[in-house]
Amino acid sequence: MTLGTPPSALGRIARDVDWFVVILTIGVVALAMVNLNSAGAGTWSGKVMSQGRWVVLGAIAAVIVGALNYRVVYRLAYVAYAAGIGLLALVPLIGIKRNDARRWLGIGDYQFQPSELMKVLLVMVLARYLHDLPRERKGRPLDMLAPFAFIGLPVAFIIVQPDLSTSIICILIGTSVIALTRLSLRTILTLLSVGLVLFTLGWVSFMRDYQRSRIDVWLNPEAYADDEGYQTIQAITSVGNGGFFGRGAGQGTQNKLGFLPYGETDFPFAVFAEEWGFAGCALGLSLFLCLILWSLNVASRARDRFAALLAVGVAALFFWHVIINIGMVLQLLPVTGVTLPFFSVGGSNALTLMIGIGLLISVSRERKR
Repeated sequence: MTLGTPPSALGRIARDVDWFVVILTIGVVALAMVNLNSAGAGTWSGKVMSQGRWVVLGAIAAVIVGALNYRVVYRLAYVAYAAGIGLLALVPLIGIKRNDARRWLGIGDYQFQPSELMKVLLVMVLARYLHDLPRERKGRPLDMLAPFAFIGLPVAFIIVQPDLSTSIICILIGTSVIALTRLSLRTILTLLSVGLVLFTLGWVSFMRDYQRSRIDVWLNPEAYADDEGYQTIQAITSVGNGGFFGRGAGQGTQNKLGFLPYGETDFPFAVFAEEWGFAGCALGLSLFLCLILWSLNVASRARDRFAALLAVGVAALFFWHVIINIGMVLQLLPVTGVTLPFFSVGGSNALTLMIGIGLLISVSRERKR
């Protein structure tokens, strides 16, 4: 019996790649780019081309991260987290200011938002710490101080920018990863008490008037129909106009006639719902759901705790973005600046999501080996 030629390095990588993740990602990105073109000028230029360049850059990053053994990520977790904190510390000093917010680093048209990258760095550092924590110490109140400090430090920098929505996302992603640790009742009660105190302090000291008013608008948008409630009302109208099959790509009247504001950033789902209807929304949400569930499946079959926590963190990254963005479009949640993955314009966010995809591919690839 003769043996075949050993596969090349590229062949081994192609064989081990989780193609289900790749196909799901391509499907989401394809729908997102079509929708972004509809939300814009419809000429496949401007913001669509800019977003496309960021997606390509993110895809390259995903390939690089996915080709790495995730144990390399384990070794670099603390260093990468420290670098991310350093970038956040630079934002108040040399950051670019837009609309009374200083969130970006860069020169001219080349700008980057460090708070977006912090989402995936937070997953990495929490996974490293919880993996290294001895099993008998997991869940004790004192040992949970470090994970919440890892979350609290970047959140403090981000709130100052100010960027409440990204702060909330970081907290939700971090607590989702920590939730896998077996917490004692005493620890849970302690954390809830501290969380309540911090929330009260934040509401009184750090929340701005426009942020507080969003609660009132959410509860009764019709009372603010000519001001803050306008975008919520138009978003709900767009969703209702879509019906079952939608009006067709580029044919949404709310968007074309300029009634729906922020269709490229905060409300791309409203644009999508009007043009693709219930059937299209079901397809898009199914792709997101499959990606999230598959991430949890990868986590359940991972080789070690660090890999499992990485995969859960990626699932949380997508889950919370989708839930909060669609929730605010449907008036189930107050309006925030949380983006819909790949559908919303945002190069830093697209790059971060692609790095998360790369981490998922790395964990899945090593599991296959």
